[in-house]
Amino acid sequence: MASKLVIRNLAELDEGQRRQAVEIFAAGFYEPLAFISPEIEKIADTLEHAFIHNHFYAGLLEDNVVGIVACSTREERSHRFNRMELVRHLGPIRGTLAYMQLRKVYEKPLQLQPHQCCIEWVATDSAYRGKGISRRIQQYLLDELPYDEFVLQVMNTNYSAIRLYEKLGFTIYDRKPYKPRGLQAKNSDFSECIFMKKSAPKTLIAK
Repeated sequence: MASKLVIRNLAELDEGQRRQAVEIFAAGFYEPLAFISPEIEKIADTLEHAFIHNHFYAGLLEDNVVGIVACSTREERSHRFNRMELVRHLGPIRGTLAYMQLRKVYEKPLQLQPHQCCIEWVATDSAYRGKGISRRIQQYLLDELPYDEFVLQVMNTNYSAIRLYEKLGFTIYDRKPYKPRGLQAKNSDFSECIFMKKSAPKTLIAK
């Protein structure tokens, strides 16, 4: 890779770059989000409002976003959904149902300690997959964020992600059956959720 990967917080990026991050998100997580729309651009339009920028980190090549990773804490998740925005894009019935489903799953508070951080929403532009983009962004977070332990969850069918996390030093500490319900059920072939963690002691602990 000739260009150097630059890693920035989403809050530091311009509007066009943030839109690139949202589109990578929509494409990367199309399967669990397909209940919103069969069109990736529509998913991006619908969910763009919900991104909490300071919880997302992006990898850029020549000022273009090519990968994203989100971090959530016990105080706040990486998305906050607005019912009226969802209704505006999907209509009153589908918008309200999507709001209830998304909020229940992706705004649910995480059972974390102050020294822990949860890595979520790891995705890479399809043109740059296999080039180590997500590994480098995550390694940056492991090195730079002031947390002693990082946790994450991954579906059992995401074999490449599991291998990546193992290379980064994550180990499995729990498994739970996954039974999708409601709007997501018909779009999912997942059967198990795998929980992984990595200790990364820092001199300074997050306050």
